[in-house]
Amino acid sequence: MLKAIIVDDEAKARRILENFITEYCPQIQICALVEDVPQAVKAIKKHEPDVVFLDIEMPGYNGFQLFEFFDEVNFEIIFITAYSEFALKAFQVSAIDYLLKPLQIDQLINAVKKLETKANKATLKNRVEALQKNIQEQVIKKIVVPFSNGSLFLETSEITHLKAEGSYVNIFMKDGSKILVSKNIKDYEEILTANEGFFRTHRSFLLNKNYIVKLNSDSTEAVLTTGNSILIARERKQDFLQFIKNR
Repeated sequence: MLKAIIVDDEAKARRILENFITEYCPQIQICALVEDVPQAVKAIKKHEPDVVFLDIEMPGYNGFQLFEFFDEVNFEIIFITAYSEFALKAFQVSAIDYLLKPLQIDQLINAVKKLETKANKATLKNRVEALQKNIQEQVIKKIVVPFSNGSLFLETSEITHLKAEGSYVNIFMKDGSKILVSKNIKDYEEILTANEGFFRTHRSFLLNKNYIVKLNSDSTEAVLTTGNSILIARERKQDFLQFIKNR
C-alpha cells in the first residue's frame, strides 16, 4: 500500500481525484487532502507519504515551491496541470509524471503503475528544477535520462546527435561520451526539434546543427566536430539544407 497526499486549492478537484483513486487505484491510501503548500508541508511531515499529487497553479506558493521546504525529499510527485503542449514535453524530458485537467482515469492508472516501479527518489528535486527551468524559458534546455540506478541530467546544447539502435537510442555528447537509453528516437525528435538546433536527418539520426563542420559534396552526409558522420536521407536533404539556411 502506497501512502498519498492530495494538494489542490480547488475542493471539487480534490474530491474528484480522491474518488478516482479510491475506485481505480486500491494500492493507494489517501492520508490527507490539503489546499495549499504550507498545509502540504505539515501533512508530508506528519504522514511521510510515498507520493504527493500536487497541483501547480495555486495562490500563495505554487507547486514547484513545495521543494523549498525540504532539504531531503523522500516522496515522489505526480503533478496536476492544465499546462500547454510545450509544458507537457517539458514534463516528459524531466522524468516527472503528470495528470492533465480535466482528469482522465486511464492517465491516473498509468501514472500510478509507473510510480510503483520507481525506486530512486533522490533526484526528484533536480528533476523538478529541470522541469521548472524548461517551462519558464519555453525551451528544452535540459533532459533527464535513466542511468543505472539513477538519472543523468543532460544539457541539450551539449548533445551532438542521437542514433537509433533498434528500440534504444544512443545519445552522443560533445565530450565524446554516449548514453544508451531505452526509448524510441521519435520520442526525442518530438521534444528536441522544438529547440532551434535539432533536425531529424534520417530514420536513424537526429543531429544538432551547431556541431556540423562540413557536408559531403552531394549533401547526404554531415561530419560533426566530434568526427562522427551523420547520414542525411535523400528525401530529407532539401528540408535539411533549408533548415540550415534559415537558422
